[in-house]
Amino acid sequence: MFSEEIGSRLKEVRLTNGLSQRELGQRLNTSTGHISWLEAGKAMPGGELLLQLHREFAVDLNWLLTGDEPDCLPDQGDGEVRMLVDHYCRADVNGREIIRNLASYAGKDNP
Repeated sequence: MFSEEIGSRLKEVRLTNGLSQRELGQRLNTSTGHISWLEAGKAMPGGELLLQLHREFAVDLNWLLTGDEPDCLPDQGDGEVRMLVDHYCRADVNGREIIRNLASYAGKDNP
């Protein structure tokens, strides 16, 4: 049960980044079969794989292992930024994708 929950969060990371199991395996230097087993909850990720997830995708390891949402709200700063970060932290995979797309669009020089 515990590893199935970790597996579903790993799958969320993979899908959020638009990767197949094969592509994720390549990025993490592991096999497609291993990714499949992890996502199905049949195996637990090892320390090196966890570090690679954190380095490659900025995955909060506490969230990955426990499901606890990261406290990612800035301590100070603009109220609008704080609100956007709060919405991002609480959004599902699709919501986070929309927020990232909007942020990338807003960062471009548009006439």
